[in-house]
Amino acid sequence: MIVWIASYPKSGNTWLRALLSSYFFLKEDKFDFDILDEIPKFIRYKYFAPLVDLNKLKDNPLEIIDFWHSAQSRINLRNETQFFKTHNACVSYKDRWFTTDENTSGYIYVVRDPRSIVCSMAAHSNIKIERSVEDLLDKNHVGYNGKYRLAELTCSWKINYLSWKKRKKFPGIIVKYEDLKDNTEKEFEKILLFLKDKIKFQLDLDQNKIKKIVKLCSFSNLSSLEEKNGFVEAQNGKFFRKGEKELWKSELAPDLQKKIEVGLKEEMRELGYL
Repeated sequence: MIVWIASYPKSGNTWLRALLSSYFFLKEDKFDFDILDEIPKFIRYKYFAPLVDLNKLKDNPLEIIDFWHSAQSRINLRNETQFFKTHNACVSYKDRWFTTDENTSGYIYVVRDPRSIVCSMAAHSNIKIERSVEDLLDKNHVGYNGKYRLAELTCSWKINYLSWKKRKKFPGIIVKYEDLKDNTEKEFEKILLFLKDKIKFQLDLDQNKIKKIVKLCSFSNLSSLEEKNGFVEAQNGKFFRKGEKELWKSELAPDLQKKIEVGLKEEMRELGYL
């Protein structure tokens, strides 16, 4: 069964993947970005190539939705807990949900202040920050992956967040990026306890190991490692750019701040961002 590591883009999903993959799969006391392959992206051609001619999807990439469930069912033929990254909203499109309780055992959702997200996304995708704000608020937004342009229904930040929060078919935990940044050990332990108690994932809760992994996967360490060796997920400049909690205060114009705060007022208040 699949456990989703879910989030709107640029919310800390990759950092959490680094923490989890290192805790479960690292063999030596040295982090390498290759370990992230232990928690791969779901929207990858290898999971859909046996089901559909990917070249034909280039003309109508949303047709990939017809194969969400069959791809997940094939993954679950291994009959074991597997972790997958997704930026897909947990929505229904053409009467087909992104996932089902037959394919999913739970999710970990990372949420981040949307004002910081637009700054990070603009730099990552090399787009104007105004465009980044438009995408964040666009309920119909779609992301595209790789040479086959495999579609991912990110939707708006609001829909993305609420779609996972309100999906009660399987257990989930919501983690604020800002809390993970402020107290990584405490929040990471919460996540591990969730996996152990709610997902029934077999793991040993080792406080010394948690401390070691948190140090190994600190943002500064990942950033330094990227500077030295590069990182395949980087598109324009560094992937681990700043990671600050409130970088919007220095990078986001007041009118764009206001636009986000008005559009997402209820959810931002609920999460303590306003």
